[in-house]
Amino acid sequence: MAPNTKKRAAAKFYQEDIVQRKDDPTSFGVILRCWQDVEDMPPAADHIDPLLRPLVQGEVGVSYFPKLTREIVSEDTLELVDRLYQPGDLLKRSVDDVQSGIVTRTNVKVRVDHSINGQAVPGWLSKDEIEAAVEIDMGEYVIYNDWVGQVVEMFDESLVEVPGGTLVRLPELSARLAVGEKGPDILPQPVSSMSGILGFLLGGNRPSSQDTVISVKHTVLAVAWLAINQALSPEEAASRPRPQRYWHGADLGKLAVVTRRAEEAMQVGDRVRLKAPGGPVSKHGKSTEAREQIIVDTLIVQETRTTVDILWQNGTRETIEAKNTVPYLNPDEYDSWPGDHVLWKTEDEKRHVVVQSVDAQDRTAYVRVVETGTTELASVLELDSHGTGDWSALAPAHDGLGVRRGDFVFIHRAGSTNGARPPMVPRIGEVEEWVRESPVLEPSGQVGGWRRDMTELGSQIAERRGKDGSVEEAPLKQAGKEDKSLDWFGEVLDLRLDGTVEVVLPNADIVVVPLARLTRLYDSVEQLEDLWGDDEGTVEEGEEDVEVWEMNQDGHWVEGTMDDDDDEWESADEDLDGDGMDVDNGGEWSPSTDTVTVLPTASVGSAGAEPAPATDTHPASAVPADTKDEMVVEDAAQEADIPLKRFEVLPSAPVDHAYYNTPPAQHTRQFMARMSKEYKALQSSLPDSIIVRAYEDRTDLLRSLIIGPENTPYEDAPFVIDWMLDANFPQTPPIAHFLSWTNGNGRVNPNLYEEGKVCLSILGTWAGDKSESWSASRSSLLQALVSIQGLVLVKEPWFCEPAYEKLRGTEDGIVNSRLYNEKAFVLSRGFVRRALEIPLGGLEEELRWFYYTSGKLRKALEDARALIAKSKATQGEEVTEADRDRAVPRLSSGGIIALERTLVKLQGLLDAQTAAGASESGK
Repeated sequence: MAPNTKKRAAAKFYQEDIVQRKDDPTSFGVILRCWQDVEDMPPAADHIDPLLRPLVQGEVGVSYFPKLTREIVSEDTLELVDRLYQPGDLLKRSVDDVQSGIVTRTNVKVRVDHSINGQAVPGWLSKDEIEAAVEIDMGEYVIYNDWVGQVVEMFDESLVEVPGGTLVRLPELSARLAVGEKGPDILPQPVSSMSGILGFLLGGNRPSSQDTVISVKHTVLAVAWLAINQALSPEEAASRPRPQRYWHGADLGKLAVVTRRAEEAMQVGDRVRLKAPGGPVSKHGKSTEAREQIIVDTLIVQETRTTVDILWQNGTRETIEAKNTVPYLNPDEYDSWPGDHVLWKTEDEKRHVVVQSVDAQDRTAYVRVVETGTTELASVLELDSHGTGDWSALAPAHDGLGVRRGDFVFIHRAGSTNGARPPMVPRIGEVEEWVRESPVLEPSGQVGGWRRDMTELGSQIAERRGKDGSVEEAPLKQAGKEDKSLDWFGEVLDLRLDGTVEVVLPNADIVVVPLARLTRLYDSVEQLEDLWGDDEGTVEEGEEDVEVWEMNQDGHWVEGTMDDDDDEWESADEDLDGDGMDVDNGGEWSPSTDTVTVLPTASVGSAGAEPAPATDTHPASAVPADTKDEMVVEDAAQEADIPLKRFEVLPSAPVDHAYYNTPPAQHTRQFMARMSKEYKALQSSLPDSIIVRAYEDRTDLLRSLIIGPENTPYEDAPFVIDWMLDANFPQTPPIAHFLSWTNGNGRVNPNLYEEGKVCLSILGTWAGDKSESWSASRSSLLQALVSIQGLVLVKEPWFCEPAYEKLRGTEDGIVNSRLYNEKAFVLSRGFVRRALEIPLGGLEEELRWFYYTSGKLRKALEDARALIAKSKATQGEEVTEADRDRAVPRLSSGGIIALERTLVKLQGLLDAQTAAGASESGK
C-alpha cells in the first residue's frame, strides 16, 4: 500500500545486540549505535570518540570486549550472536511482519570466565547455577519501614592490585569500577595538590597498565524515597516519616532489596558467582597474621544465549530463540495485546474493555466488555490503549490506562481501591528537590551540593578502615520465601484475560489482584526524563533566525537579499500590486484544482457569532484603514456570482475562537503597519484551498480553514487553526491552536497534537534547522499557512516525524506509513462530520457551500464507499502497481468498521440537507 518506491535493506542489528566479527571468531562486541536509531541531534563535528561520527545506512557502532576497542563498521562484517530483551519489550518475527508480540519472560544461559585470570568455567550455565556478584546497582529499589526508595548514587571503595602485588584502597563517588577491570585509567593521575584521604590511601603509587580491580564495595548509598505502602491506614502512614538520605555501615542491613526480573537476565560483562563451590579463584595480597590473602571468585559473563517467552497479539504463546526475532521499535499507536485494559471509543460512547486477541492484519480485536462480560469485535482504530491522543512511539510515556508487564505496583488492601475510575491506574512517587540537582564542580575541582556531603562521609569511612580495619558494612536484606511483610509491593508479571493482574512479590510469591487495587510506582528515572523532556523540540527565545525568503517592495516572495539586521518589512505606506506571490512552501506541493473549489459569495460576516464584549474588556483594534477599504463588499447582490474572498475581515471574533478569552495586547503603530502588509499578502496570494478570516475588533486573532490536498489521507477534510499574535509580533512567531476532532483516538498527524499544538519550525514549536525558523523580516502568516498545507498535510505523514525520515523506503517505514495513512484517512472523515454538525463561527457559510452546494460531501461519501468496496473485493491480494501511488489504496477490516460508523452519520447529514432543500424549494 505504499508508493512505488524501491525498498531499502532492513537493519541487521539493533542496540545491545551481541555480535562476533566474521574475520575473527574470538572477537565479540556489543552494538552501541545503529544507522536507524532515533537520535536527538547530530553528533558534533569533532569526534574524539570514534563512535560519534554520523552513520550511513548499513553501518553500526560496536564496542569490543575484552579488548575495549570501539569502531564503526559495516553490518556485513559482523554476525549476530545474541539479542537482549526484557519482560515487556515488543518484538516481531521479521520487520515486514504485521503481527507483534510482547516478551513475558526471558531465559538466558551464559558462558563465564574468571574475571581476573581468565580461567573458563566449562559449559553453559543457567540462572539457577549462578548469582549476581554485586549486591545492588544504581536505580534498584529498596524498602525500609513501609517506604519504597530508589538508589540514585553510590560511594565505592575499590581494592586495586598494582605491580608488585601491593593492594591500594581507592575511595570514590559513583559506581565506576568492576572486579577484573585492568588498565592505566583505574587509579587517578597524580597531581601536585593530591593530599588528604586519597593521598593517604594511594601512597606513592602511579597508574599502570597492570593495575587490576580485585574488589568493589558500595559503602554509602544515597536513596530517594518515593512513596509509602498504600495498604496502610492514614494514621499508620502518618506515623512513618520519610527515611534518611544516606545509608552506610550497619544501617545497610536494614534495607531490603527488590530486584527487577529484567536485572535477573544476565548480560555480557555482568559479574556473577557460582552458587556451588569449586569454581576458579585467584588470590591477591600478602598473607600476614593480621590479614589473610584476598580470594576472588568473581566471574564475568563472556557469552549469552537467550530464549524468550512471547505472547503474540493473536493470543498464542511461544518460546523461541531471541536472535530469530527483531525488536519492534516503532509500534503503532493502536497496538495492544491480550490482557490489556483499553477504552473502546466510538462517537457515541466509551467503554472499558479487556483485549482478548488482536488480528493485526485486519486491525480488529476481540474485546471483553468489563461492564457486561460479553465479548465483541472492535476496530483497533477505536481502541485507546494509552489514555492520551498525543501518544508517540518516540516518547511512549505510561499514560494511566491499565498496567504493563514489568511495572512496579503498590497493592491496596482488600476491600479498597486506588480511587481512580477503571481502567485508569494512578501513579505515585515524589522525587525530592535534592535528587533533581545536577552534578556541579566547585572551583576546587570537587563535587558540590549533596554529593560533596556524601563524598566526605564515604572518605571518612575509608580512612577509618584504612587505619584500623574495624569498619564493616552489613549485607543488604533479601526477602525470603517465608517473609510476608512485603506483600504490598511487587512487579507485574502477566495480565489475565478476565482483567485481573498477576504480581510477583519480593519473596517470589505470585498473587492475582484486580486492576482497581493497584497503583503504579512513578520512579525517579521516569520523573527526571519527563522533567527534562518537557521543552523538547521547542525553539528557545533569542535563537538566531536565518530565513531564506522575504517579501520585496512589490509584495512578492523572493529568495532573501535583505540584510540580517533588517527586522521589519517595508513601510506600510508602500503600495502592493496585489498580484500572486511566489511563496516558499518548503517542498514541491502545489494546490490541487481537483480538490479545491473556489467558493461563491453567499452572505458574509460572522453569522452565529455573538457580539464582541464591551471595549473595556476587549478593546477594539481597528483594522488598518487602507486594507479595510479594499475589503468592503460594496454590493452583495451584485457580487452574488463572484467567488468568496479567500481572505476577509469580519466585524467581530467568534466566541468559539480558541483565544477569544485572552485579553488583547495594545498594539503599536508598527504592528498595525505590519498587519496591513500581512492582510494584503493573504488577500492576494492565498491558495484556493485556504480560507482565512480576520476580525475588526480583534486584529490579534485570525482563523484559517485548510482543505486537505488531493491524494493525501486528508483529501477533502477541513482543518481549522486559530491564530493569535502577541504584543511582540512579528519579532515572535504567531501562536497557533489546531482544532482536533479525533474523539481522543490519536493524532490525525504527527505535527498536529490533540491538545492543539502545531509542531512546526516556523512557529517556534520545533527546533529544526534555523533556516526554517521564524524571522520578522523574512516570514509571514501566509508562509506559515502554506507550510502547514505543504509540509504537514502530506501524502505520507508518518515520515513527518524527523526521526522516521531515514526509514523512508525501508520495510519498517513502508508498513508503518501504510498503517498511519489508514488511521489519518478514517479520522479525517470524522472532521467533516464535526465541521457540519457544529458550525464554526465565521466559517458557517463557507463550510455549507463547500460540502453541500458544491457536492464535496457527496463526493467524500462516494469515494469512501468505493474504497471500502474495493478493499473487500481485493482482500488478501497484492496491491497493484496502479494503486501503489494512492495515499490510501485499501483499508483493513478494522479501518472499514470505523469508517462505516462515520459514513452513517455523514449520510444522515446529507439526507437532512437534501430534505431541507427540497422543502425550501417546494414553498
